Amino acid sequence: MNSRKNPNETDESKNLPGRRGLLGRAAAAAAGLTAASVTGPWGAGPAAAAGRGDEDLRRLFTHPVLGTWRGTVSRSDGEVEQTLLAFHPGGMFTAFTDGIHVAVGRWEDRGRTRVRFGLWQVLPVDIHGLPHAYKGEVRALHDARLSGDTLVSRGVGKGIDLDGNVLLTVDVEVRATRFGLSLPEG
Repeated sequence: MNSRKNPNETDESKNLPGRRGLLGRAAAAAAGLTAASVTGPWGAGPAAAAGRGDEDLRRLFTHPVLGTWRGTVSRSDGEVEQTLLAFHPGGMFTAFTDGIHVAVGRWEDRGRTRVRFGLWQVLPVDIHGLPHAYKGEVRALHDARLSGDTLVSRGVGKGIDLDGNVLLTVDVEVRATRFGLSLPEG
């Protein structure tokens, strides 16, 4: 006799939802988290957004920074890296640097031509190789200015070990241009 239950049914003896119920709740929770996070990392959720005004909230979905950017990261310790940045509607940020370093973060509107963004990425043991082992994290905070299809940001990056100790602090400058949908000629 097969005692396995259909995963879509509820467990009546424990009044627990089945898979569909859990997936529905997960989707609702994700939507709630997205709505709560639209004000950026320095906001306090929808209540703060309401206090900021509809125009401020609207700019998180229409700001000129939205899109993808290709650029160079120059650090005060002499390191230079190539990067792809993406500013997503609602305040999410992602970056892909030197082909292996992935960062996630948030951005916030600081005016029509300005944004602030913060990022987080894991700090691999071998900064130049594939991240097989980690020794901490990198956090950075930038203030950026836009001029047409050019973005320039300046900020500070910190390497932090697994115990929370700061290993490295560097000044960082990013110079990027908007990455479009066309291929180079030739």
